[in-house]
Formats: sequence, structure tokens, C-alpha cells
Amino acid sequence: MIEIRKILRISGNRVESVEDYIAQEEFVEIVHEGKVITRHALSPSELTEWAVGYLYTNLMIKDLTKVKIREENGKVLVEGETNLDAGSFWTGTSGCGSSIQNLCMADLPNLKDVQVHFSISRIFEIFEEFNQKSINFKLAGSLHSSAVCDESGILYFSEDIARHNSVDKVIGKALIEDRELSKTFLLTSGRISSEIVRKSLVAKIPIIVSHSAPTTFAIDLAQAAGITLVGFLRGKKCNIYNEPGRISVP
Repeated sequence: MIEIRKILRISGNRVESVEDYIAQEEFVEIVHEGKVITRHALSPSELTEWAVGYLYTNLMIKDLTKVKIREENGKVLVEGETNLDAGSFWTGTSGCGSSIQNLCMADLPNLKDVQVHFSISRIFEIFEEFNQKSINFKLAGSLHSSAVCDESGILYFSEDIARHNSVDKVIGKALIEDRELSKTFLLTSGRISSEIVRKSLVAKIPIIVSHSAPTTFAIDLAQAAGITLVGFLRGKKCNIYNEPGRISVP
């Protein structure tokens, strides 16, 4: 995920040649029936988990028991029952917004009736654990972290150069283990975009918590879908943007 490269470090009038940690970025292809369906830039780790999360949250697969997904020679091979269009092809960058956006809300679940509660103090504690686990971010600085959490703490954790990839990876890990996610929350370091809300919605995760802030469209989508958004989590401070009943405060 990271490698060491030589760089020039400048501090005031001082220039020195040093070694530094740099985040790896590689293009990974998903191949179905011998054809490349998509090519994405991501950190080259947990590729199977990423592909499961990516394909599931884009409604390209619905039943993991009917597909086989495996990594082979830096590619992800998909076999079985899918909604993939073998005649299409697209490339995703390491920025957000590379997933399919023409998904109808009628195709997605609604989480307004999901009953789950977390105390804000427990969320603060888990966020501290989250920061401590973000080791590669501390080394290289150009990575995002995501986690699926419950009352006990962090269940699944991943880092990637793109926040949506790190979200796909942790959702993929949960799906592979057939984890029930309605009593969990998604914790991420990046901004909460509409894409992150949609991924959480498809996975039936009712709460999203972030170090950063949501966009207006993300708030609107979350409101319609019944997802709680908590943003600007810094130390013992945060903002709750909608569905506040799931978060207990002093």
C-alpha cells in the first residue's frame, strides 16, 4: 500500500535528500466472461473485498452465493449471476464519483424504520480507536480510512487512496462474512458525498459518521432514505445533520 521513495525535503533554506513514504496507486480491472468491465485506480490491497463491495453497492451483484469473485494476477475475475453488462466499459479514478449514478431510489431500501442507537460518547471513543488504526495515513498522508463499527468497536477497517474505495472494502469484508449491518455505523475520514450515502444505503447501514462534512445532495439523499449523518467529528465535537434520534447525547 505504501513504498519508500527518495525525495528532496526543503525547510527554509535547508535542502536535503531523504527517503519518504508514498502511497501506491495502481489500476485494477474487473473482468467478467473474459471482458474488462471496469478499470479503477486504487491502493493495491484487499482487491477481492473491494470488488465485492463495489459490485454490490452498485447493484451489479445481489446474491454472493451465486457469484465467484477472486483476485488473479492483479485483476479481479467475476463468474456467475450478475447484472454486469459485458458490452460496457468505464474507468474509475481515485476521486469520488466513479460509480454508477443512474440508480433509481425505488431500487434502494429505506432505513427510516431501523431502530438502532449509539451514545455520542461511544462514537467519540471509537473514532479515537479509528485514528490510531490509520497507520498508513500517518506515514504517507495521502490515504483515506473507513470502518464498519458497532457498540463493541471497529469490526472492519480499510485504507485506500480514495474514500469510496475504502468504503467498498469494509462493506465487502462485511458481506463476505454475511454480517448483519443494520446495527452498525459507517465511519470514514473523507467527506460524505451522495455516493457514500448510496453505498451505505444499499448495504443497509443506517448511520454514517465522518471526520469531514456532507454535501447538500448527500444530506437530501440521507433524509429521504432515513440515514443519520454525523459530520465534522473533531475531538469531542460533531454535527448531526438529520435523523438525530439514533444518537443519544448528554
